[in-house]
Amino acid sequence: MMRHLPNAITALRIAVTPWIGVLVVRGEWRNAFALVLAAGLSDGLDGWLSRRFGWQSRLGAYLDPLADKALLATLFLALGWVGALPWWMVGLAFGRDLMILAFAAYGMAAKGIRNFPPSLWGKLSTALQLLLCGGAVLKGAWPENFLAGWVPAVLWASAAATGWSGMHYALTGYRMMKKEAH
Repeated sequence: MMRHLPNAITALRIAVTPWIGVLVVRGEWRNAFALVLAAGLSDGLDGWLSRRFGWQSRLGAYLDPLADKALLATLFLALGWVGALPWWMVGLAFGRDLMILAFAAYGMAAKGIRNFPPSLWGKLSTALQLLLCGGAVLKGAWPENFLAGWVPAVLWASAAATGWSGMHYALTGYRMMKKEAH
């Protein structure tokens, strides 16, 4: 029974994600920050439990990145909606993910490619996007906090990493498909 705990934690994170968006849109920044912090801690906890006790599962391998993407998508949309992040960054993040999905769908349907491993650049991009969104919520909750000042720098670092990882995934996907053609 305990071996399902990481998946239960991840499922709870997915269930709470829409409320984070609602809180941001309502301007309830401190409550939103508390849930974002809880989501981040639960992400670390479920990963640690999985590795520490060997409770990895096929479901967890799908749920965990889904939870991360759901949280990021919700935060980007809510933060864009209230003007805490520029819409071009929201578009860049969504555009990259849609491009990756399109490559993956085409690779699966047309070429039978089933393995699309995450890259170091993709992980860096995701980490910076999470830092950016968390920082934007922190800035909304406590605008006078000195940590809120780094949000613009993280915005540009996140944009660069998102753009670069998108190009890297596109090139990698192209190479994989070209290899399958031979």
